[in-house]
Amino acid sequence: MAALVAARPLRPRKELIHRLMTRRCELCGDPGKVVVHQVRKLASLGKPGADQPVWAAKMAEMHRKTLVVCNACHDVIHTTPVTNAA
Repeated sequence: MAALVAARPLRPRKELIHRLMTRRCELCGDPGKVVVHQVRKLASLGKPGADQPVWAAKMAEMHRKTLVVCNACHDVIHTTPVTNAA
């Protein structure tokens, strides 16, 4: 007797795909061309605090290692590193 294999449920697209398809910066909200900023681990963002950059706080709040941003915001991210990393 052949084993019955349950059909895999249809899954919606991954969240990152939807975030990219909106073509909107998640920091400033500007529409247009976007890039993805990624960190290796959420722990590298450090503890939430007053000295944490806005982009790091946003990533920690969303519990995401990726952030879809415009080129201007991406440049800001690379000029304001996290200083209180764990």
